Amino acid sequence: MTPNNGAMTGRERYLAALRGGVPDRVPLHELHWGPGFIREVLGQPFSPYHNADDEVAMARATGVDMVWTAPLGFTALTSIQMHGETFVDEWGTQWGSNEQSWPAAWSYGDVVNSREDWVKVRFPDPELPVRYEQPRRFVELSAGDLAVVGGVRGPFSATWMLAGLVNMSTWLYDDPSLLAEMLREMGRYNTQLGLGLIRAGVDAVIVHDDWGMNKSTFIKPDDWRRLVYPCIAEQVEALAATGAPVILHSDGNLNRILDDIVQLRICALNPIQRGANMNVAEIKARYDGRLCLIGNLDTSGVLSHGTPDDVERQALECLRDAAPGGGYIMAPDHSYHGAIPHANIWRALETCKRYGNYPLDGGAIEARLAELERSTIAAPE
Repeated sequence: MTPNNGAMTGRERYLAALRGGVPDRVPLHELHWGPGFIREVLGQPFSPYHNADDEVAMARATGVDMVWTAPLGFTALTSIQMHGETFVDEWGTQWGSNEQSWPAAWSYGDVVNSREDWVKVRFPDPELPVRYEQPRRFVELSAGDLAVVGGVRGPFSATWMLAGLVNMSTWLYDDPSLLAEMLREMGRYNTQLGLGLIRAGVDAVIVHDDWGMNKSTFIKPDDWRRLVYPCIAEQVEALAATGAPVILHSDGNLNRILDDIVQLRICALNPIQRGANMNVAEIKARYDGRLCLIGNLDTSGVLSHGTPDDVERQALECLRDAAPGGGYIMAPDHSYHGAIPHANIWRALETCKRYGNYPLDGGAIEARLAELERSTIAAPE
């Protein structure tokens, strides 16, 4: 594709890269910011719940090209109706939250512990109008300048939120039909939420369905192919059939199932977790033209514990390895959470803006990497 050398809006830039094209610059992506960084950037206390006004203001202030939203009731996310130190969601799960976890929460127990519990579950109404008020507000405030990405759960994560990994692991052997039924029905429910987001005007849908740990998938690849793949394929197909781009989010080491993942009707994979041995250069070479890659800045390592120069070095490596030819969006491999020094966040964003313009200047990237390497060697012990 011929590079577009004209100035693009953030929405145009993001969607061009998402579809595998070459925008004017590598886009920037973020799911949610840490509360301290929000206070620094906006100069005001952060809201106790994730909301459009603050998130759009943050995107504009930082130069990020998109915003993330979700329907009311997205599990484990603080919302206008469900937030505070403890709250109970529509499924009956009790959650806890604090500034360190915000806007995510942790559960205090599982709602479904048996087939009998599953039979009693009553699904919330996916068409409830209030569910899409915040997504519509995101679309309104973004005003066509920022890409609006709507998030839903995938079958594995949605089942996990109800039953927990221990129960799921047990049923894998003791009651696989129960597990298969839950995966199928939770995937279909979240498909309805995704279709609601598309009707609300989002530009793309991201399906959050974490499958991996740092060294492997949670379940054996063959079990994943047998139980999870048919459900996620059905969900992605239904969403993609609308014409909306579909992004898959899964943390962890996915190397043994990547060939399966690229068969899904997704346009992008996120977050390419560096600490889980997800090598962005190898993935780019192997699947170039088939997937846009989003992420690979090391949240648990360099971003949290490195210096700004360390962060710049890694951001330059991402540009060198994943950005040539388009189809790359820079992002952390989790989020710019509250434990990351603010100077490191700014350096990551600034590096992309300075060195991520197309056509890429590979010589400038390599020269800066060499300069950073020399400064590291020369630094006193």
